[in-house]
Amino acid sequence: MNPLRSGRITIAAAASFLFACESTPPTGPATAPPAAPEPIAAEAAAVAEPAKPVAAGTADSGTLGFVISQWYDALPEVEPAQCPGGMNLPESEHFEIDMEAFKAGVKELGYREAQEKFFPPDACSNPTAQKDPGFETFDGDVILAGLDLDGVDSKKGDGSKCAHDDFRGPNGESGIDSQHWRLLGCTKAYQPDGQIDRLYKGGNFIKEGYPMLIELEGVDDPKNDDDVKVRIYSGADPVTLGSSGEVLRDLSMPVHEEPKYWSEPAPGRIENGILTTDPVDLRLRFKQQVIDGEFYYRDARMRAELLPDGRLKGVLGFYWDADNFYTVNNDHKIGEYHSGRIAAETRGYMCAGIYNAIPKIADGHPDPETGECTSISAQMHFEGTPAFVIRQDS
Repeated sequence: MNPLRSGRITIAAAASFLFACESTPPTGPATAPPAAPEPIAAEAAAVAEPAKPVAAGTADSGTLGFVISQWYDALPEVEPAQCPGGMNLPESEHFEIDMEAFKAGVKELGYREAQEKFFPPDACSNPTAQKDPGFETFDGDVILAGLDLDGVDSKKGDGSKCAHDDFRGPNGESGIDSQHWRLLGCTKAYQPDGQIDRLYKGGNFIKEGYPMLIELEGVDDPKNDDDVKVRIYSGADPVTLGSSGEVLRDLSMPVHEEPKYWSEPAPGRIENGILTTDPVDLRLRFKQQVIDGEFYYRDARMRAELLPDGRLKGVLGFYWDADNFYTVNNDHKIGEYHSGRIAAETRGYMCAGIYNAIPKIADGHPDPETGECTSISAQMHFEGTPAFVIRQDS
């Protein structure tokens, strides 16, 4: 049973937008030093060499490394007529709450008590606490840059339970899958120069917490190579920024200590400088300010250009696990306080509305028993700056 339909949220995480070459190091001179006396067996275990760090970052090594330095949604311009019901409303507007009185109540009573006095039960912490208020999804047509994730130019009403209308790309491509955009296209925060756009332009996702690292292995020719392997990692250390706020080139970036935040190697190929990869599942850590959690992306694939200056620029398409999507965006805490309601208010929707809309808009990974889709197609654009990806090989 899908937890979104049963009222259970399975992962305790935080909001993502509240707030955002393989070469082994030299081992010494060509002439080996005199051999040391062989230790006895008990001593051998004590003097065993620790795992050596492996650095990915130079073309000469056959491996290229990158740290993500830009990360953003494609946010098309929406005409009012394309959201016939208007933009979604946050709770304060839907319930006509006197926000000035609420703010005064917070000072007098405290946040939790004022919330209980002025707001209805919190549907962000318990999605069944309110009736479905309805949710305006984007059902129109816009040009949207991204990838065809399922190999089908889908049409809503084609008979399948998770049928949806695909988008067209800027170069006439068909079959672009992004139900994530259809879900959020009629919310104020997801418009050009809205809250999400400003957060991405400000680089909050990049500058705080755990960076995202990409490693290309087996690169014989950065222009054309029909057999490379691509791995995506969460990093362990924050990025270093230059004086103008840009991510510096050629940083040494260690990967996260937990292997669950390392993808499996995905087969890939380079044709005329364009890298494409096969699907791979991703779990990525994120942390912004006091918020800490993880993304769960399924069947993620990449199309990106290896630029002459060494950068990697392109799009990552994936299916965002529906439970994780709701949790990351709406079911989280800051300290002892549940903060999903604050996030929903600033983005311009109600948790009860989006909770009930997710199963209707989901288009990936059908449940084998019910046929209900359990993931949401999405597209994120990125730029990678050359870096040395450091991992420990055991």
